[in-house]
Amino acid sequence: MEKPTRLALLKDVAEFLNEETEMKSMLDGALQSLISGSDFSTGWIFFINQHGEHELVSDYHLPGALLKCNCAYMKEGSCWCVQSYENGKLTKASNIINCSRINQANQVYYRETDDITHHATVPLRSGEEQFGLLNVATPNTVSYSDEDLELLESVAFQIGSAIKRITLTEQEKEAARLSERNRLARDLHDSVNQMLFSVKVTAHAGQELKDIKRAQQTFGVIEQTTQKAVNEMRALIWQLKPVGLEHGLIHALHEYSEMLNLQLQTEVEGLINLSSTIEEHIYRILQEAVNNVKKHTDSNQVVLKLSQISGILSITVTDKGRGFDTNQINDIGSHGINNMWQRAQMLNAKFNVTSDRRGTQVSLQVPLDQQ
Repeated sequence: MEKPTRLALLKDVAEFLNEETEMKSMLDGALQSLISGSDFSTGWIFFINQHGEHELVSDYHLPGALLKCNCAYMKEGSCWCVQSYENGKLTKASNIINCSRINQANQVYYRETDDITHHATVPLRSGEEQFGLLNVATPNTVSYSDEDLELLESVAFQIGSAIKRITLTEQEKEAARLSERNRLARDLHDSVNQMLFSVKVTAHAGQELKDIKRAQQTFGVIEQTTQKAVNEMRALIWQLKPVGLEHGLIHALHEYSEMLNLQLQTEVEGLINLSSTIEEHIYRILQEAVNNVKKHTDSNQVVLKLSQISGILSITVTDKGRGFDTNQINDIGSHGINNMWQRAQMLNAKFNVTSDRRGTQVSLQVPLDQQ
């Protein structure tokens, strides 16, 4: 099979990296594309932390000698390229004259070397930030040409950029998760905790009552408050785990609205076809919007409209309750609008909130062809 040109290989690698969102699959796929599309026969990637400790995070077509004992020669000890990387001396693609890892493996398993004796190496970086090393090797090759090293540097740059992008995305996801946990903690404190404290105070006062009628009224208050706390806890648990989403977005939202004693009217145009990740993000946004209707308006009716046309999913959530001043959105943490906005950003979606005395509308436009 004819190898692709260098330009075609770089294009294929770039297109693959642009689509990948998971670190492991990105590294494995990029390494496989490089080896399969070039004269290199094997490759491996080390991540190196700030303490100079390396981790074998990806490999492709390693010779049998290097695979022995669960890749022990690759995982244990140190070597010139890792030490040079740590000392800041390895700044570009370089030929490695003598590799201690390959030498040690070849001395013991000399029949399983695949004629690999030397390798080339290049740092993986994005800007000033470095992540580790990309190494490649070819049978019966002691030195690699300038063209080979230039190709190696180009692919390493692409992989380094992808590592940075995925790392930032994971950090954004973790920040969103932390923000959601903090919001749920505030909701627990502001609602359930206060209700339970009220139950405690009421029950304590009820112990002193001797009048049967007043005692019955007190038990009635305790029952109502406890039921509110149960309902609030149930709503918070639903926010932690999207119950019913396995049956589809509309079904899950109807169940959630029913639990909140809200009447949800849905209008759907087009075939709504979403990946599980996008569907869950959208569900979380709409769940927050519906929850806000329950908590912050005097309306029990919500209208949800979805339409998927030409790769754009358009969504509106409308209520007829009392509105609020949208200029004070940043001061209204309880509305969860900031949380919805963060999730919309993760989807590259347009997010907007309008509100007046006639009600509130949350709108979302999600570009599905870019996901």
